[in-house]
Amino acid sequence: MPAFPRLLFCLLSLVCVALPTPAAAATPAYLDELIQAARAQQLHQRPEWHKLLHYKPGLIPGSFKSQVDAPRFFLAETGKTDPAAELEATLAAFFEAFPTDRDAQHLHPQCLFVARYHWLKHALGFDPERLPEHGCWRFEEWLAALNPQGVTLVFPTAYINSPASMFGHTLLRIDAAGQTEQTRLLAYAINFGADTGNDGGLAFALKGLLGGYPGTFSVLPYYLKVREYSDMENRDIWEYQLNLTPAETRTMLQHAWELRGIWFDYFFFDENCSYHLLSLIETARPELQLTVRFDVWAIPSDTVRVTERAGLVENVVYRPSRHAVLQYRMSGLDPARINDIRNLALGELRPADEAITALPLATRAEVLELAHEYADYHRDDNDRQLHRLLQARSALPVSRPEIKVPADTRPDQGHGTARSSLSVGREDGAYYQQLELRPAYHDLLDPTPGYSRGAQIEFFNLALRHNNQADTTRLQYFKPVNIISLTPVSDISTPISWQFDFGLTRKHGQQHNRMLATVNGGAGMSWAPSAHSIAYALLKLGIDAEAKELRKGYAAGAGGSIGLLAELRPDWALHLFAHSTDYTAGEVHTEKRLGLEQRYSLNKANTLRMEWTRQRELDGEFNNFNLSWQHFF
Repeated sequence: MPAFPRLLFCLLSLVCVALPTPAAAATPAYLDELIQAARAQQLHQRPEWHKLLHYKPGLIPGSFKSQVDAPRFFLAETGKTDPAAELEATLAAFFEAFPTDRDAQHLHPQCLFVARYHWLKHALGFDPERLPEHGCWRFEEWLAALNPQGVTLVFPTAYINSPASMFGHTLLRIDAAGQTEQTRLLAYAINFGADTGNDGGLAFALKGLLGGYPGTFSVLPYYLKVREYSDMENRDIWEYQLNLTPAETRTMLQHAWELRGIWFDYFFFDENCSYHLLSLIETARPELQLTVRFDVWAIPSDTVRVTERAGLVENVVYRPSRHAVLQYRMSGLDPARINDIRNLALGELRPADEAITALPLATRAEVLELAHEYADYHRDDNDRQLHRLLQARSALPVSRPEIKVPADTRPDQGHGTARSSLSVGREDGAYYQQLELRPAYHDLLDPTPGYSRGAQIEFFNLALRHNNQADTTRLQYFKPVNIISLTPVSDISTPISWQFDFGLTRKHGQQHNRMLATVNGGAGMSWAPSAHSIAYALLKLGIDAEAKELRKGYAAGAGGSIGLLAELRPDWALHLFAHSTDYTAGEVHTEKRLGLEQRYSLNKANTLRMEWTRQRELDGEFNNFNLSWQHFF
């Protein structure tokens, strides 16, 4: 007797007794043949099978574990960790009787696991007489509605004001046969996301870090995502057309069908939206190894970079956000025209007023267009004013110009998101050497190509310092979160700039040299004196805590920061800043910091940075000079 579970043999025997037809009577024997052939070919070890079941190597050599966490995805009791058992259970399930009720037919294993069925059919050459192939009408109708011809990887850029999207996001657009530029918005997109419910704040962060949310795939109209990202969140969109063949696209969609309602534990940093889209692409072309390098971090821009390096990208299209288009069109106008546009949008001017009708025809058309866009962008719920502007513009015999906003550097062409740094310095007369590691992602002075200017997002940044005078090596600081958003005031909007960080650090003048727990936050405004500079002013609050280092165990106070960030050349940037905080509760003292830091880029992966600061912390003032070499990877 072949070596497969006794219970399975008994169930198949009952099927044979109940259905004494020639084909059914042969079922157990043919299943045995298929299992023996699968074992001989070692199909359970093939990359195609591992990609379809999302198996990854376990901690024990030779072991595997699927990243799918929904039990109903597996047909074998041990299927999550046993590729061979799952394959044999899948083969057995294909022999189940096909329902006569048409509405129940999509629940048959051949229709639930379409990609598994077609791969095993190809690998083993199923005999249709002994294992009939059943029509899966719901899948075929779904596939026909998509009309797939190809796939595009879509990357909406970072949205720093949303914790779930501050690194950016990716989704897959299914490009239909015959799709044009005019019809692309009617395509469908595959998205992977976490069901977070109404959680926010600390609960949102903890569950996201610890895999407390179920992550699922969904298929939805592409225009809804474009509206969300480009129109509502002001995010530019990059579209990377992939060179998947129609056959590969069909295989990927077969697997996407298998994943309906199937959930994975969602982790913000690794098993996130971008990671699982890569695993979906791998099912289309199993020889790809896209997810291998993302054991700890899966940042969307890195996943796009891996896709491009794998030779999958054949064309890239830039879709500027509504904000980017409006900003570009208004950037060349004189203040009088901008004032007219704003007054029209607010209803303080009417299209029939002499100040507007006296304008040259082309200028009047442009002003009315921009006033309508301005009013619609701010969503003032003034439908009458929007209609009035649109009606006035449509009455002018001037065609709308084609607007082409210049594209910035593609996200996949920016610096690597991880960074190491080696530095030498002198603080208060004592020399030191320092090693810094930052897994993610970008700071204000890092090279800007591929990133948002004025945005800093750093996670789990730490530094080890060796002090020559004391001959000691200690952890100098550890900052799990350090975020700065400097969004300049413009003719279009008046956003709030803000900053937040927390972690552990050492300060000059401590008695016991223990790590202080610190939390800092602030908000204010920023401006753009030029296209390549940002000036800012923030009000700040700060709290330090450590039982032995500080009287009463803490210090709390308020202060402010001002600064100028300027890119003098593409390879040279500087940051001039001044911070001051008066701690008026607990350990009463004042901290001040005046400094200048500069960055010089040697190439995309290496920079030199120099920093000088004059500081006051717990016991007086001192100077700090630091010279570092930084490597991005």
